[in-house]
Amino acid sequence: MAFAVTRSFGAIPGLAAAALTLGLGLSLGLGLCLITPGASARAEAAQFRPTPKVINTLSSTYGFVIAQDITLSRIADEYPGLAPDAELASAYFKNAFPNITHRLAENLATLMGKDHAREVLEGIRRQIKKELDSQLTSDKLTSDFAARFIEAIHLRAQGEYLPSPFKEFLLATKYQIEPVYELYDGYFQEFHTKGHAKSLGINLALHLPASWSAADGRLPHIVQKWQSQAGTGTDMIILEIYDLHGDTVSDAQLKVMAATDQLAQWAPINSQMLDSGLTRVDHRQVYWFDIAMTQRHQGTPFTSQTREYGLFLDDKLIRLHCTSYHPTADGTTYAKAKTDLAVDDGFSEIKPLCEGVMGSLVVMEGHSN
Repeated sequence: MAFAVTRSFGAIPGLAAAALTLGLGLSLGLGLCLITPGASARAEAAQFRPTPKVINTLSSTYGFVIAQDITLSRIADEYPGLAPDAELASAYFKNAFPNITHRLAENLATLMGKDHAREVLEGIRRQIKKELDSQLTSDKLTSDFAARFIEAIHLRAQGEYLPSPFKEFLLATKYQIEPVYELYDGYFQEFHTKGHAKSLGINLALHLPASWSAADGRLPHIVQKWQSQAGTGTDMIILEIYDLHGDTVSDAQLKVMAATDQLAQWAPINSQMLDSGLTRVDHRQVYWFDIAMTQRHQGTPFTSQTREYGLFLDDKLIRLHCTSYHPTADGTTYAKAKTDLAVDDGFSEIKPLCEGVMGSLVVMEGHSN
């Protein structure tokens, strides 16, 4: 199931009110304080970055789910006839996002320290309950509202009617360890190069995880780039198209290049070649290689590992590379890690995702020759 097309809450009467009910409770609850990393936070032990934006969004996503649970419970209490439906909707959502409140809380505990996180989350629960108590009064919690709210939860379990950034952070948390399954489970965004100013006449389509944020590239050959965790993470996927100005590379030539270690010519200077080979995508031969690099960005040293795919199409080179960045941990910078996560471990997560994204690539009919 792809969720490229979304519908408005207003399309179903009552859902707009349901969304407003939860949204108001969250905005009031989290507006009380800016949640910041605690002194005991271990940046090197987190997969999410310990920034105020990330921590606040994880916290508000936690509150979003709690508010939803409280509302369903109130519906079951107020309308016993709807209690089985409310319980079923809750079960569907929990099946779609297993142990999600626990996993959100675990991430926050890692980022903030257990004691600080526990205090913050308890405060969120209290504040949301207080706000919903004042909002879900008998005159507002009508049977029609209740039935439509239950319908909304069923749709949320399918990935619909989940407002941003809650949707992205729910997905990023669910697929934190194995991000490739976000694609395989149908939570993807579809990207087309047709009509893009940098496409050079190439018409192709591919799928990216729904939780990743898309952005245009500054350089002329970068068609599009995507960043993990709704644009807050340290993993990047970049699509590039190069004009070879009449030069072409045949399958036979590519095989020779792979056999004679010539694929390194497409790798950045000062990178370390880890592995390479050939595969087929959309019935076409492509090269791939894995590289590691150490660089500095704005004075901060970091390491990275990249899986790159290259497809020669006429006199164009299409490159897709997926990189996991690891700034050196110095108490303030972020190292993408679980507990003492090595670069190789982080790369093992994004490499299958890169294979999945490249495997979704389809060259469409009508691309320029």
